[in-house]
Amino acid sequence: MDALTRHRLSLLGLDAAELESEAPEARAARVYATFIDKVPYETLSALERRRSIPADPESWPRTTDRLLREARTDGTGGTCFSLSYALAELFRGVGANAAVTLGQHLGHKAPHAAVVLFGDEGPVLYDPSFLVPGGIPVRPGGSVDDGLFLHALEPRRGPMLALVRTGPDAVPKPLYSWIPMPAPPDSFFRSWIESFSSPRSVRVRMARRRGDELVSYAEEHDRLWVLTPAGRCEDAVGRDCVGALHRHFGLSESLLRAHFAAGARR
Repeated sequence: MDALTRHRLSLLGLDAAELESEAPEARAARVYATFIDKVPYETLSALERRRSIPADPESWPRTTDRLLREARTDGTGGTCFSLSYALAELFRGVGANAAVTLGQHLGHKAPHAAVVLFGDEGPVLYDPSFLVPGGIPVRPGGSVDDGLFLHALEPRRGPMLALVRTGPDAVPKPLYSWIPMPAPPDSFFRSWIESFSSPRSVRVRMARRRGDELVSYAEEHDRLWVLTPAGRCEDAVGRDCVGALHRHFGLSESLLRAHFAAGARR
């Protein structure tokens, strides 16, 4: 592995020397498990990025190194685009053949980013923003069941597949449709930049997985949801919103205060 990859792995707390004895696909699986544990899904960093440099959209996307560095220092993560871009670069750094890919949300029709790894036994989908705990074999019926959700790929139309999530209520929820192929770089970056201006980008959302517990937050509802194998509960974040979000998601209190200050919390 080169020096840059070793540095990036160190930011995640991984020892490159321990990974080098494994096959590239096994390395990627270990990197992914650590990435999901250390790097949350959140939209606050994208909001702050756009606010800080509003006239320069091409500078809004965060590089892999910046994302990993800020995850280490500030506890931030990113959206589906920034998480997938960084994860694909990490996979390639450890020797796996991986690429970012684009789908379309079936609910709000916005683009969605994920990662495809092309391995010896066929392609595998990795989706860090939905916090899927492992790779999903890319074929109709390919699935991962983690005790909280069953994530399965179902045929849609022509070459399309849909990722469908089924939770404790046993009601299948189609998340997005997708053609399993790498995204052209220009299309990916154009969709990434456009995502900063989507209607859903104006409020903070967060999600984090720790083992078999999944915690999520939506600013528009001002509530936290906690899902475990024992069930689901929800609660208002209360007067100490910053403290609650810091405890559950690990984001820097100063970053959270900056967002919620001066009436930003609507």
